[in-house]
Amino acid sequence: MSLEGQELRGRWQRMVADYRALREAERRDLAGATLPERIEIVEALQDFMEEVERMAGSSAASPFREMIRRLHHILEANRIPYVIIGGLAAALWGIARTTVDVDVVLVLSSDQTSFLLDRLREAGFRASAEAFLRLREGRPVKIFFTRRFSVDLRQASFRLDREAIRRAREVELFGLTLRLATPEDLIVYKLARWEPIDERDVRAVLESQRGSLDWTYIEAAVHDLAQEAELPELPVRWSRLKEEIDG
Repeated sequence: MSLEGQELRGRWQRMVADYRALREAERRDLAGATLPERIEIVEALQDFMEEVERMAGSSAASPFREMIRRLHHILEANRIPYVIIGGLAAALWGIARTTVDVDVVLVLSSDQTSFLLDRLREAGFRASAEAFLRLREGRPVKIFFTRRFSVDLRQASFRLDREAIRRAREVELFGLTLRLATPEDLIVYKLARWEPIDERDVRAVLESQRGSLDWTYIEAAVHDLAQEAELPELPVRWSRLKEEIDG
């Protein structure tokens, strides 16, 4: 192995060790952390991911932050209502973790869909030819910024979406004022998707935010979404999870 390769491998190993140490430390301490402390941890973890991306050859100095900055500018400049859900919100309200995408639910008028996609392409994002139709139909659309980082967009189509946008918390993150889903709305979104990472996120949010959650709101939102989205398993899933927590 060349000297340059050895240096790169050593740098990578140190980064991984630092990341693991941070994960262990924040898992012990994050449940009682203040919001500024949570923000600091989330930003540190994403800085780690950005370093990995730069090592992989990204031309952007801070690819994740730049992706967020460009997306935020487009949404705010065009007054498009939105809320960030998914991993980024879960990292802030639950156990901090890295994420390679930003999940956004937004409200678009009939003539804004094509406009938004054009602005995103002009800003360096890559959207497929099917993106317009998928957005109009309320289906999620993945739009890439780099090989690793992307944005997942979905048009608001359920009452939960509209409520999540209305209730969104403004948080200063990555030097921007971002609108993130509340812990309650995030829990309902994650319950509906319920892949292994979603279950871990829900349990982490419940552990970290248990004393401040609006349980009545979650209960109502779960039943509303179950009816609207035809997900009869959703209330059952929530009831079992509550029994496990209370037990």
